[in-house]
Amino acid sequence: MEERVYEIDRKEKKQLDELLAMDPYAPISFGRISPVLREMDEKLFMYIKSDEAEIWKFVDQKLKAVPSAKRAAKADEEKVVKMIHDEEEAAAGGFGNIFG
Repeated sequence: MEERVYEIDRKEKKQLDELLAMDPYAPISFGRISPVLREMDEKLFMYIKSDEAEIWKFVDQKLKAVPSAKRAAKADEEKVVKMIHDEEEAAAGGFGNIFG
C-alpha cells in the first residue's frame, strides 16, 4: 500500500477543511479516503494511504484548489509516516491491553 504526505501552509487550513468536507458520500471523496492531518513546524501535513491509482489522481486534482499544497519533502514525509505508524502501534497496543 502506497503512503503519501502532502504539505499545506497553515494559513490555508480553512480552504483545506472546506475541500475535505466536500461531497463526503461520493464514490471517491476525502470522506472515504480518511486522510490524517498533523501540524508540524507551522505547516499542515496530510497523510494518505491507498493502493488505487484513481485515489491518487483524485487527490492530486483536488489539491490544486489549495495553492500551497504540494507533496512533502522526503525527510518530512518520512517523519510524518513514522509518527502515524507509531500512533497506530500505540493505539493497537492500548486496545490490546483492554481486552488482554
